[in-house]
Amino acid sequence: MKQKRLRIILFLIVILMGTVLNFAFSIGSPVLAIGVFLAGGIAIYIFKNRQEGIVEDERIYQISQKASNVTLRIVTLCLAIGGVVLISMKDLYPGYTYLGLFMTYASCWVILLYSLFYIYYNREFGG
Repeated sequence: MKQKRLRIILFLIVILMGTVLNFAFSIGSPVLAIGVFLAGGIAIYIFKNRQEGIVEDERIYQISQKASNVTLRIVTLCLAIGGVVLISMKDLYPGYTYLGLFMTYASCWVILLYSLFYIYYNREFGG
């Protein structure tokens, strides 16, 4: 299967999943939503395995690593800043204090997890 045909099929699967998930949420059926999500994931996996002519090299891996690193930094920073802002507004909006605490704890866990993986891979690849 060629790249263009795969993109069209994946687009149609995602559109169908979104439509059925919207319907499942509107009728309040979590079983249907989970089933559609799993079926869509399996369909995407099957179609991606049938793709021909995938060429991946070091450049693609390097671009992916840089994009992942920047995304991780931005998300962690936004979680930390958003959490601090919500915690600092506890007098005006006391209901959001726990969300702020969750966001700050989540950013701390992400930083800790990143550090542990960095140490592991640094040792694994001899850094």
